[in-house]
Amino acid sequence: MRERIICVGIVAILLMMLVPSTAAESPIVMDEIVILSDTDLGIEGAAIDPDGKLVLLHGADGYVGMILASIPTVQVELIWSESQNLNDASWHPGGGTALIVGDDGTILRYAKDDHSVTLAGEHLNLGQTELTAVAWNTAGSWAYVGGDNGWLWRVRAEGGGGLEVHEIAGRGSSLITGIECHDELMICVVSSSVDGIGIIDRDHVLTWIGGVGYPWIDVICPTNYEPTCVATTTSKQIALIHLSTEGATATEMSINDIVGVNGRFMQLTHQDGDRSLVVIAPFGLIEHDISKNATYPWLDNEDAQKFDTTISGDRIVGTWGTQQDSGWIVTSRGTLIEYHPSKERGSIDGLLGIIIQISIPLVILMMIFTIAVSFSPKLQYWVTMKIGSEEEKRDAKRINNRKTKNKKK
Repeated sequence: MRERIICVGIVAILLMMLVPSTAAESPIVMDEIVILSDTDLGIEGAAIDPDGKLVLLHGADGYVGMILASIPTVQVELIWSESQNLNDASWHPGGGTALIVGDDGTILRYAKDDHSVTLAGEHLNLGQTELTAVAWNTAGSWAYVGGDNGWLWRVRAEGGGGLEVHEIAGRGSSLITGIECHDELMICVVSSSVDGIGIIDRDHVLTWIGGVGYPWIDVICPTNYEPTCVATTTSKQIALIHLSTEGATATEMSINDIVGVNGRFMQLTHQDGDRSLVVIAPFGLIEHDISKNATYPWLDNEDAQKFDTTISGDRIVGTWGTQQDSGWIVTSRGTLIEYHPSKERGSIDGLLGIIIQISIPLVILMMIFTIAVSFSPKLQYWVTMKIGSEEEKRDAKRINNRKTKNKKK
């Protein structure tokens, strides 16, 4: 009978080992396709307004466009006559306007009330600089603009349609690849291709905090609930930047190598809450979770090829979430692809949840029972008399009678 009890314990341990892990994958599938134009639009990016309702598209040859985030088949025609490449855009925190920056020192202003696109100041304000990044600060009082050769400015509109411009001191010498401002803290983060990661405080003071030599490609502050931003490199590193209101010198940064992922990291986009998506070339996505400082599979290029070989060869230039795990992808050609969790995966997750809820309590009870029986001769005798074989019952009675006689002596 003791051997049988030991077997029960082994079975309990094996069951515990077989309980599936819930922190494995978050795969999605692609679904509806929307094609914005018969020609290649050359889109370079997508900026989602603070309300999450409008998506401002910008790209090569002066392309600007507007679509509804939840129904991207609805387009708003935007007109701009010049042909400079437009590389980045940022919505004002109030949501009424947006700045778009591009080549030859171009800064455009989009107004939501009449959907107009106008030049914000003269090209001469910023010379012939290739402007690559723009972000409004938390208060919406200044926008930070970055470009090639490490150039950084703060800008804002002034009377008569002009632009007030101030150079940021302490800049580096390499391309500014991203600027992002936290939604709650008056702090902005700058990524550069060589000079590392910089912090701009409320007084517009730039401090470089580390990461020199890494090929940083983008930075994002996904949520106002966490004082944390995320940066990534083209060589598959992800950094967590823990902001501090005590100053840039109190900011902490940790850099992790991401292994087991094929492709080149291209940019960061916001999915939901504290979760971001890393855009990969060729066509692919992985998820990054700030709270867990972990990455998870999201969309593999092989899955994209199975869905549509033409689309899988396109370049992803933006994504936006519509629900927790759903949203849209936009490619450089102007193709939009809806994504959502796999129904099959959802069914499996539901089944695993039921199995886990049943298995864990059962395993715990079995282990407690096994231990109790092993240490209690009376309980062991009772179990043997209830479920033991006839031979085990006779042996148990013989042993019990012998113990009883010894006690009487």
